[in-house]
Amino acid sequence: GTLWHNMGTSDFAVVCMAPWTVMGFWLFMVTYLQHHSDDGKLYTDDTFTFEKGAFETVDRDYGELVNKLSHHMMDGHVIHHLFFTKVPHYRLHAATQALQKGMKERGQDHLYKQIDTPDFTQEIIKQYYNNWFYINEENIVRK
Repeated sequence: GTLWHNMGTSDFAVVCMAPWTVMGFWLFMVTYLQHHSDDGKLYTDDTFTFEKGAFETVDRDYGELVNKLSHHMMDGHVIHHLFFTKVPHYRLHAATQALQKGMKERGQDHLYKQIDTPDFTQEIIKQYYNNWFYINEENIVRK
């Protein structure tokens, strides 16, 4: 028989479906927020470069505890896009700090996006509501 049949509906819901739902929401939320911001630009095929795309991603600070529990994958996301073959997840925090410092020293810190997002469940609702089916023409880079 199936796992559902062997466990029963209530046990299956608690042991399998509840954790799966939480994990699915968490992965969706984190991924969506890392790739969306109020000032995010959309590039056409003619204007896109790897670096421009990487710097449109967002490092989101969910608070010290959540950042540590997630191995800094949310507040080290820009580094992931820039150096995904070079920086292992356990070095994301140090690499992100080095990136921030280097960009500031070169006067390029305006390119880096970091957004404090302690109320991430409210932020995902706001971003989803405002941006899910809507592309703001002002954010499209055509030249």
